[in-house]
Amino acid sequence: MQDFVVSTSASPDDLRDRFFEYGILVFPDYLSGSSVSVLSRTVQDHFMPILNDPERLRDRSTSKINFDVDVVPWDPLADGDAGFTELANEERLARLTESVLGEGFSAPRGLVMWSIGGGKGQAWHQDCPADKPKAFNMNRLFYLQDTTVDDGAIVVVPGSHTRGRIPRGGSQSPIEGEVVLTPSSGTLVFLHGHVFHRVTPNVSGKPRVSANFRAYPVGITQEVNQIGVYRDGAYDFTKKKRVDR
Repeated sequence: MQDFVVSTSASPDDLRDRFFEYGILVFPDYLSGSSVSVLSRTVQDHFMPILNDPERLRDRSTSKINFDVDVVPWDPLADGDAGFTELANEERLARLTESVLGEGFSAPRGLVMWSIGGGKGQAWHQDCPADKPKAFNMNRLFYLQDTTVDDGAIVVVPGSHTRGRIPRGGSQSPIEGEVVLTPSSGTLVFLHGHVFHRVTPNVSGKPRVSANFRAYPVGITQEVNQIGVYRDGAYDFTKKKRVDR
């Protein structure tokens, strides 16, 4: 078992130390089966109406940023969904987050990330520029299905949040030290925004679903995610254009 796979009962000091050593924590079986079922039905009800509408899919997909990223995001908190709002406000989640980020962290929004079979996955990237080590987000990723490699594995390079900018190279080409993860249903993953990470293409023929409720240390706002850094460039999500980086 990798050292970044931990229990929710671990001490705050242990969680913080492991997170800042590896840039990732994995909490297996965080969500109960009943919670997963409720949230999965909500996701299905939201996305099924557009599944057979290619124009709406293209309009909502991130594929137009031209960095081999192909997901359709949805913000259930902005829509007032009760189930995801309850999850975002869980005392247990707040306690774990505070263990890592400290008091005063913020978590203003959450996104469900949905992709259909045949997509490009998500190219190697960092969620925000790494030139300021203390300016980062923490992804809090909830997996609502058993994830196989064919569905789209999450691939990370543990410890890479201390290495600066992600190196140049292919969007899915291996990076030394990478670890391939296939989270089971109910798993929660904390991931540092400067860690090199990607999602392999979904070739399963079925939708792939995860939910990401990003959190930020005190003094850091969600604007830190304005620039996404890829191996062959960067993208300004506010200006919606490619930028030199």
